[in-house]
Amino acid sequence: MMGTSTTVPDTGTPTGTPTGSPATRTAAVIVPDWPLVAALDRHQRRTDSEPVDLALTPVILLDQHRVTHAGSAARQAGALPGMRRRAARAACPDTLVLEGDRESESALFELVAAAVDTVAAGVDVLRPGTLLMSARGPARHHGDESTLAEHIIDAVADLTGWDCSVGIADGPFAALLAARAGRIVRPGRSGDYLAPHPIAALRDAPVGPGWGHRGQPAATRAERRLDLPETVDLLQRLGIATLGDLAALPAASVADRFGPDVATLHLLATGQEPAPPAAHHPTQPILAETALDPPLVRTDQAAFVARPLAEQLHTMLVERGLVCTRLRIVARTEGGEEMERTWRHDGALTVADVVDRIRWQCDGWITRARLGGPATGAIVRIGLHPLQLAPAGQNAPALWGSAGEAAQRAARAFARAQGLAGEDAVQVPVLVGGRLLAEEVRLVPWRAEKPAPRHGPWPGSLPRPVPATVFRTPPPVLLQDAHGSPVVVTARGLLSAPPARLLVAAPGAPALQRAGLRAGTALTVLAHGAPTVIDERWWTPGGNRAARLQLVLAGVGDEETAVLALSRTGEWFLEGMYD
Repeated sequence: MMGTSTTVPDTGTPTGTPTGSPATRTAAVIVPDWPLVAALDRHQRRTDSEPVDLALTPVILLDQHRVTHAGSAARQAGALPGMRRRAARAACPDTLVLEGDRESESALFELVAAAVDTVAAGVDVLRPGTLLMSARGPARHHGDESTLAEHIIDAVADLTGWDCSVGIADGPFAALLAARAGRIVRPGRSGDYLAPHPIAALRDAPVGPGWGHRGQPAATRAERRLDLPETVDLLQRLGIATLGDLAALPAASVADRFGPDVATLHLLATGQEPAPPAAHHPTQPILAETALDPPLVRTDQAAFVARPLAEQLHTMLVERGLVCTRLRIVARTEGGEEMERTWRHDGALTVADVVDRIRWQCDGWITRARLGGPATGAIVRIGLHPLQLAPAGQNAPALWGSAGEAAQRAARAFARAQGLAGEDAVQVPVLVGGRLLAEEVRLVPWRAEKPAPRHGPWPGSLPRPVPATVFRTPPPVLLQDAHGSPVVVTARGLLSAPPARLLVAAPGAPALQRAGLRAGTALTVLAHGAPTVIDERWWTPGGNRAARLQLVLAGVGDEETAVLALSRTGEWFLEGMYD
């Protein structure tokens, strides 16, 4: 049976999609009941039996004595997912009972990914049974999105013999739901398409760390995860039956009442997608690779290769303070052929996550050749290329492995403040880079996408450690020598005289007053450094020349205060204060 793909008609102006940045046009490819399909294929190859039609022969898949997947014939007979083994066998005594095998499912799915590769590039494996890809470029290459979907379905059927379903929509969540019905949602219509879906569809929403491991119990993972089943049950008890009901609620009220996690679900229900973390592009590419001696020719060898390579990559990321959320695995065979596959992950990829993907992918390449796919020679080299990196602080757990109650209370308070006073009510500092201290840090709204850092080098920038207090509006001061004459920086970058006193010309910030730097006060200069000249864009008419000077002042009592002074056009200002 061949899969199909239909298009949602455009009935007028979109009503469910809120204004804002449009979601990414995404294509999702799924093989329905993939664990059951993979287990059935494994059973047929092991027993050398005839192919089984799930519509005619009842088949169920068990995990820990519970039914996780059931074929259409088994469901019609009364064997439903969630049943215990005994109840399922009582409802359908002649059903074929199979056991799930995660390793086999992952390796076998490489056949589907390779088939989709023949139609479009840039395919990412989300989890075994599900692929995601950007739809805009491939659709333009094949003519339109309907043709792209048809070519993907035909390629998977011709090269693997399995049926797949393709969905295209704005954002991965809408695309995943559209793929279940083989639908193509027109641009800007994702909100309208999602609205009639039951709220239970959020169980597969792309939120929280571990999205690619939705089937793994939360207790076995270190990071905190949104409990989607519990959240869906709560929304249902509150009378929210559909995604449209959730989308109709005011965003500020949802964030205030339920917190930022459910606010993300509300954003998905409206047809949008959360802004991805700002990508980090290191000056030197990060690559972890290893040569294999002897070459890898069997699936059991992959387990011994994966752990050291994953730990090597993890060490490189830790040294740079980064985490990886999108990983490309590249293998080279003894014949010079290169194979690669990209894996997505919604949270930070841990060492265990990377080990799983290396093992699954190597098994998939070897299994593909063994099952009649393109011949794969012995693998002699494996490399890991992180494609999407983010600062580690965005994903780091607290001391005891979770966000902590204090952090959760703060997050709720921030969300409430933003709901009452607007997005700009809560702002956080982000390091972006620059010469002057006020340029190095930018304030952005909390939970907003971080601006991309401006890469240097920045000649004249201040070496670390930098002052703990940076003045947004630098207060003016006077710098005098021992005779009361103003101290200036000459054209050669030298001081006209050793500074002896610093006078505060006007009322300053509270930080100045706490240090005894009130208007009209004069403090003795105990020590000073050499001036650093900052000549910005000297080749343009709007160029700016400045100089900065580090000073140690005699503070209140026996205290000493270290400050950073900035000179512009002969006038001095305080740029910052050291603790």
